[in-house]
Amino acid sequence: MKKSIIKYFIQVFLIVFSVVLGLYLSDRIEDRKNEKNATKLLSKIKSELNENKKLLDRWVPYHGQIVNNLDSLSNDEKFIKKFINDKSAIYEAFSEGTIMSDMPSNDAWDIAKSHPLVVNIDYDILLGLSKIFNQQKFTYESIPKLIDLMLSTEFNATETARPNLKLFKDKLEEIYGRELQLINYYNETEKILNFHYN
Repeated sequence: MKKSIIKYFIQVFLIVFSVVLGLYLSDRIEDRKNEKNATKLLSKIKSELNENKKLLDRWVPYHGQIVNNLDSLSNDEKFIKKFINDKSAIYEAFSEGTIMSDMPSNDAWDIAKSHPLVVNIDYDILLGLSKIFNQQKFTYESIPKLIDLMLSTEFNATETARPNLKLFKDKLEEIYGRELQLINYYNETEKILNFHYN
């Protein structure tokens, strides 16, 4: 009788142990799978960041140049008269003929931040990414407004030409300042990413 009770307890123990071990291993396998998928998700974000940084490296000096050009042109009476007669005179300040043709994207970030796997990404990395993409949004939301201002009929009207030119320059200078901050955010986050994933 004693032997059968011990045998019974050993069998119960082995069954319970097997179930607990199975659950533990299943959780570990799921955790590894989630970590692997989170790494893929992060890899897509890093790729998007690299492309955005290339765009930024192109546009930041250009926007600084436009601000400087507008600064000197707005004090030039010849230019002001020319601008009042033809608003396309403003393109003298643009060496590329546009304010910005390509905008940084945030598609991978938008997908990632609503994905359940985002919890597997380090907090400091998420904070850095959040700073970048929020700053990027605030930086470039003014571009369509600037374009609307340029296209408006009163942009170069005699009485509003100077104030509109100043407004245009000030708004672009604000974008330029935000771009410089955005570069700092990129650099900080890049250091954190390299620390965690290299």
